[in-house]
Amino acid sequence: MDLVQRDLGQVDNWELMLLAAIEKISITESQYSLIEKRYGVLQDILSGSDDPILQDAHIFIQGSICLKTTIKPVQEAKDEMATIDADAVVLLPNARGYSADEVLKSIEKIFSARSRVQSPIVPLRRGIRIEYADEDPAFHIDITPAISASIYSDQKGFGNLKVPDRVQGWKASTPRDYSVWLEELSEQQINISMENRAILKGANYDAIFSEATQDPMPSYDDYTSHNPLRATIKILKRLRDVWAISTEKTDRRPISAVITTLAAQSYEAVVAASISRPLRPLEAITMIIEGMPKFIKMDQANGEYFVLNPKDAGENFAEKWNREGGHEYRQAFYEWHGFVMEALRIGFVQHTSELEFESNFSSSFGLPKAWVSGFIEKTLPSNKTLPGLKKGVTKNTLAIGLFSGGAAAQEDITSVDRLG
Repeated sequence: MDLVQRDLGQVDNWELMLLAAIEKISITESQYSLIEKRYGVLQDILSGSDDPILQDAHIFIQGSICLKTTIKPVQEAKDEMATIDADAVVLLPNARGYSADEVLKSIEKIFSARSRVQSPIVPLRRGIRIEYADEDPAFHIDITPAISASIYSDQKGFGNLKVPDRVQGWKASTPRDYSVWLEELSEQQINISMENRAILKGANYDAIFSEATQDPMPSYDDYTSHNPLRATIKILKRLRDVWAISTEKTDRRPISAVITTLAAQSYEAVVAASISRPLRPLEAITMIIEGMPKFIKMDQANGEYFVLNPKDAGENFAEKWNREGGHEYRQAFYEWHGFVMEALRIGFVQHTSELEFESNFSSSFGLPKAWVSGFIEKTLPSNKTLPGLKKGVTKNTLAIGLFSGGAAAQEDITSVDRLG
């Protein structure tokens, strides 16, 4: 992204707002602790079972909690989108030889009998869901049973696994190796320009652009120490949810595995690009998102699409794209991606007023207007061009205009080209 022609004061302010938004959409320590507490009960539920399928079960987290990319729900969200999502895998070393249906029935039976929740257990295509609807905030844990693909596989869940599918039987899955892949990839550091380190130091730089650590059950400190890759994934997931609600396409929204995989592969390319030219955080985030579609693979012979688990070629995260009606999922991905690119340039589009910009930013990122206006008032420098306004319009000039009974001039209001 070329920022040479931009008002650099406005770039600084827009960058700060985006990084602050990432912190705002992240779950809080108390929310994280509650999920961690409920997760700890899962092993107690399985312990002592006389079902041979469930003997010696081993539980580990997967998904956004493991990858440290969990976000809060959008305020307008309903049903499952209104709850925080957590995922766990139950590795069943003694379930080999049983059918996918038998394993799913055993899991559903024991959790229905022993879970102390008000809502009934929800059957999923590859597992079950425990809903904690009475908690504040509401959240759910999706539990997927699994078996090792080989008798020689690691008994803690590393290596190739198989998970039951109510339609297709046993399906390939490699969640733990995928998590390690993402962790190792995220440790490749983007070369951030030194002047921007100084600008952002003491604000949101430390939280967003610090080195991540690896832990099978991340602590809350690990979760908040996300780097540019995790920060970008959080933005993508939040804008995915906002887009899905506003377009009423919640059932076709891109799944997190597709988003995370494509973002990570694009991140690797941006790391390489930053070696020769240090990047601003805003540039890095935008380049990661802009490059994502390049990593979608297509088989020209049969027209199938692939976003493969990089640790298991048998696991295609974009398999819905190839089913009947799959073109709707593919179209939804590209519509959402365009929405994201538009959202990233809101700070450079000249709005008619500060209130219009605040409203646009609030609706695009699913954030309260009060938080947006409060952040601008309390945090952004008074002498730099405000995001979304004409060059030279700062908090100082707006205050002068208000004091004199007028308003800062907003001439030549035009939109700008897409970033990049």
